[in-house]
Amino acid sequence: MLTTHTESDEALFLGPNKAGADTYLSELKGVFDWSVTEVTDWSELLSIVHKKSFTVILFQLGQLPSDAELEQVKALIDVQPSAMRIGIHPSISLATRAIFSECCHRLYPFDSSPDLISRGIQESTRALRILGQEKVRDLVGSVKILPSIPDIYVELNQALSSPRCNARMIATIIEKDMAMAAKLLQLVNSACFVLERNINNLQEAVSLLGVREVRDLVLTSKVFENYPQDSCWSSFAFEHIRDRSVLVAGLAREICRTVKASPEVTDQAFLAALLQDFGMLIFATHDPMGYQKVMQEASDLNQPLYAVEKMRMGVSHTEAGAYLLSLWNISPAVIETVLFHHFPASSKSDDFTALTAVHVADAILPNVTNVLGCQISSQLSYHYLERLGLQDKVNRWQELARRYKTSHPGCGGTKSSFA
Repeated sequence: MLTTHTESDEALFLGPNKAGADTYLSELKGVFDWSVTEVTDWSELLSIVHKKSFTVILFQLGQLPSDAELEQVKALIDVQPSAMRIGIHPSISLATRAIFSECCHRLYPFDSSPDLISRGIQESTRALRILGQEKVRDLVGSVKILPSIPDIYVELNQALSSPRCNARMIATIIEKDMAMAAKLLQLVNSACFVLERNINNLQEAVSLLGVREVRDLVLTSKVFENYPQDSCWSSFAFEHIRDRSVLVAGLAREICRTVKASPEVTDQAFLAALLQDFGMLIFATHDPMGYQKVMQEASDLNQPLYAVEKMRMGVSHTEAGAYLLSLWNISPAVIETVLFHHFPASSKSDDFTALTAVHVADAILPNVTNVLGCQISSQLSYHYLERLGLQDKVNRWQELARRYKTSHPGCGGTKSSFA
């Protein structure tokens, strides 16, 4: 369970005992008006977190080999999953950074300014505060059966942590589940991806899309399997939500490439887009009659669905989905993107992030098909893009969107929420 600390916030800092570290640590400590505990190695850190809770745990990476250090971070998550994890790293490879980004709320190079780190902590604090609300926990907790994280996703994650990971290894794991392998190939060859030819070999699909993208597609497929549609729900097709999410994920990935975003940000955007709306399935299966009334009211008022959800239910589908993802220890950056993709201007960051890519892709692709004509997708935030200096990119992104099969059944016609 996520908790939010208010009066007794404490920080735990792990830093090496060497020249230059003390000065930097002192500067970082000035960011917090909190009690700060300092340790100098991972064994000391893991010992103290068993005895005491912390709001933020900041640690410098690079003190151990990366695979051993990753195990220490995972052990930390097991003991204090609700603590915010901030990694400070020396020069590391993009592959190593991508691995650690999946278990840290924020990662910063060692020379990052304390102000930058402070802003990042504020962003993550805001997300944790929302997900820590009692009404969010109560609503999601009232769902009779919540899916657990799929075993195949755990196995794929373990493979990705290995420096020997390759397309063949990932394909071999997926092929153990023949139904999943067939479904994945069907999805790759569907209108949701802009490919020049059909792909009939799973290893080739992994090579083309990337090992993390395929892992994330497997997770998405398994998540949606847990929410089969029945006769109680007819306002939208669950498969349309899934298929449009894949369209958004593909476009978000291309948007990342237009600004030369890092592979880490691109991967985060892809997964967040895939899972951005699955909270709607939680609502639709938990209380179909009540949720249909909410959708009808949103349509009647011509207001975004998430706003009317919040007004009538106290919880939006993005909050419900993000909360469940937090229980699975999905990358914090992905959780925050799912949570805020409808209103990115609330983010204090002036950098292009996964949030930027998912928000834009969701806004410029057509709305999700639904019989009530409800506005489910985002409205493009010009103010946010102008703040980031990206307003001149919009025409280019619209051109990319036109390459996608926007007449796909998951998209409602040809008019996008950008128009």
